[in-house]
Amino acid sequence: MYEQQKTSYSGSGNEIVRVVGDIIHYIDPMDTPLTAALGGFDSARGKFKVNMQGKKIELLEDEYAPLAGALAAGGATSMATDDTQFTFADASPFQDGTMILIDTEYLVVKAVNNTTQVVDFYTRGTYSTATTHASTAAVAIVGMARLEGDDADYASLTDIGTAYNYSSIFQKALNISETDIALDYYGMSDSFSYQSGKVLPEQFRLFELALFHGQRYVGTAALPRAMGGLGTFIGSNTVAAGGAITKADIDDLAEKIYLDGGQPDLLCLHPSVVQDLKDILDSSSFVRITQQEGSILGTKPMRGVSTQWGDLLIVSSRFQPLATGYILDSRKVGPYQLRPFAWHDLARVGDSRKGEVVGELSLLVANNEAHGTITGITS
Repeated sequence: MYEQQKTSYSGSGNEIVRVVGDIIHYIDPMDTPLTAALGGFDSARGKFKVNMQGKKIELLEDEYAPLAGALAAGGATSMATDDTQFTFADASPFQDGTMILIDTEYLVVKAVNNTTQVVDFYTRGTYSTATTHASTAAVAIVGMARLEGDDADYASLTDIGTAYNYSSIFQKALNISETDIALDYYGMSDSFSYQSGKVLPEQFRLFELALFHGQRYVGTAALPRAMGGLGTFIGSNTVAAGGAITKADIDDLAEKIYLDGGQPDLLCLHPSVVQDLKDILDSSSFVRITQQEGSILGTKPMRGVSTQWGDLLIVSSRFQPLATGYILDSRKVGPYQLRPFAWHDLARVGDSRKGEVVGELSLLVANNEAHGTITGITS
C-alpha cells in the first residue's frame, strides 16, 4: 500500500518491464583482410593449378641458371693479372664462352671442371684490362662469347625443387539443451541459432591468425597436423627495422625482392604500424596528399605505398604481429582448402542439439625469393 504519491522508485520494481534492445552488439573484429587480399579461402587452386585433394600440398619450383657466383675462399689472397685459372666456390653456372665480370675486369671462360671447381679463362687482358682479384670476390655473368665453329659445351642444369605445406583442421562444436533452445532470450530467435551463427566467423579469424603464426608439422596419430604460416616460407629477403618502420625499410625490401625476380604488390602491416607509417609520410616533403575539404581534420587514409619497384597495397590485419611486416608477390601466395568450412548436424544423444563447423585449410607460398620480411618493428 502506498500512503503517499507513488513513483517509479516505490516498491520492489519487480513489475516494471525491462527495455532491452533486440540486437546483440559485438566489439571483437571478424574481418580477415589478408585472406581477402590473397583472393579468398581457396585462391591457391587457381593460382597454382592445384587440381587434386591432399593433406600435404607441394608446389614445383625452378629457376633460371644463376647469373652470379664468387671466387673460392681459403685459396690465394689475390689472383694475379697473369693467372688464367681461378678456383670458384661453385663452378656449375659457367661453361665455355661464358663472359664474366670480376671487379672491373671482363673475362671469357675457356673450360670448366665441376669436380675441382676450377675455371680456365682465355688470355687475360683480351677483353679488358687485367687486374688482381681478392679471394671470395663476387662474380657476375654478363654475356656469352663462343668460338666460331666450336663443338657444343653442356652446362649444368638447375634442379626442380618443391615447396610444401600441410593442412590444418579447424573445428568448433556446440551442445545446447532443448530447454535452453526453447527459452525466450533478448536479441535472438533461439540460443542454438545464435551460437551457431558465431562459430563460422570465429573459425575465419583463427585461419587469419594461422596465416601469420602457423607452425608447419607433419602430424602423427597422437600429434595434430599443422599448416605453416608466412614465416615458415619467407626468409631469404629480410630488412631489420630495429625500431619504428621507415619508408627506407620498405624501399630496401622491395628492391631486394625485385632484384630476385619478384613483383611485389602487397605490404602487410599491423594497424599500429600503418598509423606510424602514415604519420611519417604525412609530414614528408616528398609526399603529396590532397587535403580533404570541409570540416574534417586530417588527410585521407593511406591505401598503399609507392616504391620504385612497384606500388604496394597495404593489408592491415589486426591479427598480424606488430613486430613483423611482409611484402608479398600475391601471384605466388594463396590459401588452399581441402575441405571448405561447413556446418554439420551431429547425432542426437540425450535431450540436446549438437552440431559443429569443420574446415581443413592450408597456405601455399611459391618462390621464397619473391617475398620478404621486415623484422624488429616497434610502435
